[in-house]
Amino acid sequence: MKNRKNFYVPPPDINVSVTSKWTVAVLIMSFLVSIAFSAITTVLMDGIGIVWAFLILFFIIGINVLFDMIGTAVLSAQEYPFHSLASRKTPGAKESISIIRHAPHFASVCCDVIGDIAGIISGAATSLIIAELTLAFGIKSILPSLLLTGIVASLTIGGKAVCKGVAMHNGNAVVFFLGRLMNFLKFRK
Repeated sequence: MKNRKNFYVPPPDINVSVTSKWTVAVLIMSFLVSIAFSAITTVLMDGIGIVWAFLILFFIIGINVLFDMIGTAVLSAQEYPFHSLASRKTPGAKESISIIRHAPHFASVCCDVIGDIAGIISGAATSLIIAELTLAFGIKSILPSLLLTGIVASLTIGGKAVCKGVAMHNGNAVVFFLGRLMNFLKFRK
């Protein structure tokens, strides 16, 4: 057997740094986004019917899956195809390059801030729905809680699994869509 002390794995050739300024910004952003999501969910789910509560829950799960897909796509996208588009002044190409150059931060916001907060809020929404079911139908069993929690978890995890594959294979297309959207919003201002 060879001597393993001579084995060396070089670090990746990317220049990514995490500063304390970015960490503080993410902490503040997480706090504000979680308060906003929680307040909106609580207000929307207060006193509405079970059907609407389920629709809001599935919408929150959709947000979670969508932003996880966006974060994964940004990390898997490549910059070089957008240079020729930018040289031809294609709308959204410069924004796409900027997104890719800031991929760690962009993915952190999408996956960690928005995605994780949506996951937490979906859990809170699930417990609100279970409480409503208990009040409305007098259900005293743990079975509805187990079933609904399992459904929410499987939709979230399954949706993320499907969308990660889509994002990995179509990262450039997703980033270009985001770049065009950013260009459109900038143009509208």
